[in-house]
Amino acid sequence: MEFGHPNTPQGGCEMGEAIIPASSYGGSEPAADRSVDLAALHTPPALLAVRDRLLIGLAFASGMFEAICFLSFGKVFTAFQTGNIVFLGVGLAGTRAPFGPDWVRVVISLAAFAAGAALAARVLARFDGDEEVEDSEITEAWPRRVSIVLVGVLVVQIGFLVVWMATSPSSGVSNTLIGLNALAMGAQMNAIRSMHVPGISTTAATATFISLVTGLSNWSLKSPVLRRLAGVLVGMALGAFVGDWMLDHASTYAPLVPVAVIAAVIAVAWLRLRPKPSR
Repeated sequence: MEFGHPNTPQGGCEMGEAIIPASSYGGSEPAADRSVDLAALHTPPALLAVRDRLLIGLAFASGMFEAICFLSFGKVFTAFQTGNIVFLGVGLAGTRAPFGPDWVRVVISLAAFAAGAALAARVLARFDGDEEVEDSEITEAWPRRVSIVLVGVLVVQIGFLVVWMATSPSSGVSNTLIGLNALAMGAQMNAIRSMHVPGISTTAATATFISLVTGLSNWSLKSPVLRRLAGVLVGMALGAFVGDWMLDHASTYAPLVPVAVIAAVIAVAWLRLRPKPSR
């Protein structure tokens, strides 16, 4: 179906991270210090490097999906909700397509993203920790709860792929696809946020960009942090590039690439970053 183209040694924490206010992700967890990479306190640098590559992979997939949706469905974002809030204001002012956004699609994206974030928060709270092993006794570079949410994200994105490939373009189909992707992006956002990796979001680049700029301006970034921040930004931009290219050259299969990337991230996280008793 074509819609057309319109690291840190074990026992220490990384320095040079952006300061982000403490917060909790599910309401039941005590506030955590989001200026500290909590996993770095108990995780070998090699595993942290694997985790960071997986975060870059998710950013790549998000960039692809965002480009596919924005270029196919008009002025609407499915992950970058700041842009949608601006679009909503523009739409309320009376500016309509083609010069302005379709406010119905903007509202669909905002509502679906919020629903995805809320559902993920419930899952994250439900699977917080491990009943068999105390949190203080395990290495959690990639907590089990994150993979559980990402499996749900993958299921939703497979649904996006099936609808994309099986149906013809229409207003109803487009609205459905916008809702599906925004739902997945909201869930992914909260899952990654729960990992408390400072300055990192795999669905929007503002926090990552300001963390990179701040660290570079005061020469405080260590190389692992620099690679992580820059990698997420480059990954998202590269994903948008590939998404644009796929729409031009293989539109029907464009969503297949980010779906495969998300599946690979889940598989690698399960095989390489499963919580294990520390020695």
